[in-house]
Amino acid sequence: MIARVLYRKSVQGVLKYVLGKEESTILGFQNTYSDTSTDMKFFGRVLYHLGNRHDSEKRYLHASLNLPRGEHLNDRDFFELSKSYMEHMGYGEQPYVVIRHHDTKHEHVHIVSSTKQEDCLQINLSNDIRRSIAIQKYLEKEFGLSPSPATKLTKELPKYEMPEFRNRDINGVRFYIQDIVNIALQKYKVRSFKELAGHLKDHHIELRTVERNGRIGVSYGVAIKDGYKSRFINGYTVHPQLSGPKLQKVFEQN
Repeated sequence: MIARVLYRKSVQGVLKYVLGKEESTILGFQNTYSDTSTDMKFFGRVLYHLGNRHDSEKRYLHASLNLPRGEHLNDRDFFELSKSYMEHMGYGEQPYVVIRHHDTKHEHVHIVSSTKQEDCLQINLSNDIRRSIAIQKYLEKEFGLSPSPATKLTKELPKYEMPEFRNRDINGVRFYIQDIVNIALQKYKVRSFKELAGHLKDHHIELRTVERNGRIGVSYGVAIKDGYKSRFINGYTVHPQLSGPKLQKVFEQN
């Protein structure tokens, strides 16, 4: 199974897309007045009002769950899989709809919800990609699906928006750096700090090095939208495998 997570500022376009396919089935709703017969116009208004309680570029979630070709789940099991995925991703109390499409050779569903809660706070989106991958692997075992392929070596680096981190959200900064650096190291045969810095630049991450007693230390910082930057974080603090000496060993192996 492959889970994909996208965020949108507007919900109308997402709902138009997921409902616009001729071959589509609404599997169900959650946290609305009915799991099976909620009116879509009413549901759209609920999401619209939730999303507009907070000014953010990531007001709405558009997730898709894609089965391997040749594997099948009936509508009931696919809905249960979707509910389990959303519960583990932190959307268990959010209103959402699950819509099944039949326009490709692999079975898949689309899930639409809001990242904004009733109390006007946003669901924690930090480290969401890593969390989604872990949940995906858990659900593959739970529902008897084939393990997802290891595609990190061939896929393109994700095009992240300019990150928006609260001053206190140092873990969000750290996990963001972890994800981007790990993907860059796996996709490219990086052989130097300069080369790595070039791959990180487009993702708003700055890499600094300092040599002490023959050892090279490394630190990372993230550019923030308003022109300020996060403080630089020691590589070992970001992750023990992303320290200067550890990276040098990777470069030598490459």
